[in-house]
Amino acid sequence: MASHYSALVSEIKNRLANDLLREQIDESEELIAVPYPYVVPGRDKDAFYYWDTYFINLALIRLKMVEQAKHNAENLVFLQRKYGYIPASTKKTMLNYSQIPLLPWIVRDVYRATGEKEWLDRMLPDVENEYNYWTSNPHTSPAGLFRFAASDEAKEKVALFAESESCWIHSSRFDQVQNYNPVDLNALLYRNGQLIYDLQIEATGGGQDNILQKSEQIQKLFDLCWDQSRIFYFDNNFAEKRLSPVKSLAGFVPLFAKMVDNERAKQVQQSLGDFMAPGGLTITDKAYDGSPSPWNYPYVCAPYIYFTTKGLSDHDFMEDAADIGTNWLDMVFDIYEQTGELWEWYNVKEKTHISNEGIQNTPIMGWTAGTFIALLDTLGLE
Repeated sequence: MASHYSALVSEIKNRLANDLLREQIDESEELIAVPYPYVVPGRDKDAFYYWDTYFINLALIRLKMVEQAKHNAENLVFLQRKYGYIPASTKKTMLNYSQIPLLPWIVRDVYRATGEKEWLDRMLPDVENEYNYWTSNPHTSPAGLFRFAASDEAKEKVALFAESESCWIHSSRFDQVQNYNPVDLNALLYRNGQLIYDLQIEATGGGQDNILQKSEQIQKLFDLCWDQSRIFYFDNNFAEKRLSPVKSLAGFVPLFAKMVDNERAKQVQQSLGDFMAPGGLTITDKAYDGSPSPWNYPYVCAPYIYFTTKGLSDHDFMEDAADIGTNWLDMVFDIYEQTGELWEWYNVKEKTHISNEGIQNTPIMGWTAGTFIALLDTLGLE
């Protein structure tokens, strides 16, 4: 490991094992119960969050805290069984929608770390059910791809919940999110189907063809998100039959999902210069009109640094991955030394956690700590 990172790695491990561990075995006024202890994103949090857990588990497994990663996965499966989907968190105010689906990745990572085939066999039916949830109504679209579209009896809240499901809250990326086939969601759903099929074969010797067929359908239709004139992937507005004008790091998620060939990967890689910044990559290529949001230039959150860097690495663009990853790691580490914290967002242009636009930033471990640890592994710096 690069020696100057070691103090932060030790701090992350300590906080994951102590400060950020919670238990909620009885329902409270604010939180629903889950059967096992779990790790929260930050000290001021008490709820268990869905997509943060994927990145937290990346750190836990690499730090040899596999039993806790396993508990996190089992809590997610418990929620899937209870609700028929995985709520965004165990806060009762966040039970109406899910978040970007990463359960197959989480279960796969724990299984790889433990080799417990019986455990995998127990988890798989719920992983399969979650995939069916995300690839059926209301997430279907007339284009044949899938969308964020949380359902709720209060019609006026459907758009709000769909935006919350995407995690890109107050982003200029979507005007009406439920009218889009998002690049990142569909790329992940493609890969989810492939992962589930492979895990089924691992567990039982055979996979479900219907799941593989859904995955293959996404790949066949995925060029609906490709703009040949701009040589990049954009969200498809199926309601207006147009592509979004917003260029974002979501366009690199197909590389992470391993759904493109080398020629297409090279074309996507050519857009890196539009996002390059001293602290890594900006979440969008420029500032777009709309409410001030960390989902806009010149900010970035850790998940899309990880998706992009890992995708580049998997396609052998190691020099790009190393440049982006080390720039981000150095920025995060330097700001940690200044503040004693990791942060939810970073202004990668100015290499600061401070916003001049009134955007609230929160000290967290969560996805930032998970990405930090995972990138050390990806780049061979551990």
